[in-house]
Amino acid sequence: MSILSIGLILLSSLFHAVWNVLTQTSRNSSLLSGLKGVWIMVLGLGLYLWKGNQFFPPQIGLWIVLSGFLHGLYILSLSRAYSVQDISYVYPIARSAPAFVPAFSWFLLGERLGPASFLAIALILLAMYMLHFDGQLIRGFKNLWDAIQHKDLRWAFITLALVVAYSLVDKRGMELFVLYRPDEKFANGLTFFFAEAMIGFSLCNLYLFWQYPRREIVSVWRAEWLRGLVAGAATVGSYGLICVVLQSEPVSQVVAVRQTSVLIVVVWGCWKLGEPFGKQRILAAGLTALGVSLMAWG
Repeated sequence: MSILSIGLILLSSLFHAVWNVLTQTSRNSSLLSGLKGVWIMVLGLGLYLWKGNQFFPPQIGLWIVLSGFLHGLYILSLSRAYSVQDISYVYPIARSAPAFVPAFSWFLLGERLGPASFLAIALILLAMYMLHFDGQLIRGFKNLWDAIQHKDLRWAFITLALVVAYSLVDKRGMELFVLYRPDEKFANGLTFFFAEAMIGFSLCNLYLFWQYPRREIVSVWRAEWLRGLVAGAATVGSYGLICVVLQSEPVSQVVAVRQTSVLIVVVWGCWKLGEPFGKQRILAAGLTALGVSLMAWG
């Protein structure tokens, strides 16, 4: 993986951490996600009016529709998972995509990774679990085993499946895009992102207006419009950059390196809340840095 690609993914991870922090500290995370989607659609419409009709390669419409549908289901599934079970169970499951994407990308996309890349993915996954469970890996794996036997965790596993699915779909869509416009990778990535986001967040907001009283939605949106705008802009930077990198790098590596957003959130927590870094967190940071370095070398 090139140094430029890793830099873009790390920047994407920073944006990802920003919108996650804004969402998690909202009065209502689900409603803020809907507001964020409205702002993203407004930004996309503004880009369309500024740049005009963007060229879509033949056959890419199917992948955009499929991506938007999967992203919409992902947002709703993750919200549902958090509503029925603790985050300590849900989050590590939903973040386990790097363990499964390489196998599916090997069968479906023909990607091949070397030993260094597989070791890098394993190190990043280990660091993620270490961060989430404060070094208590045995407890973490026990939680996963309990989750497999727990029917209420089905939404967490559905979320994991959706992450794997939309990662593979977006990789295929960006492969088609770059074949037709090899010199416009940033424009390709943003065009694809805004198109699928229109579909995904439309589905999300239809569900929210069906699930919540309109007065409650308007109240949250009016109070947190600026928070929603910043979260929306951060989401554009987050996944828009991922769509750029997917045009030239294996999806297995991209999904793995993107997990550094977890480390960024932990650093924010230590700085903002005065939490101690601790030996486990320092070790996890070192493992993450080693994993990313191996990815670049491999």
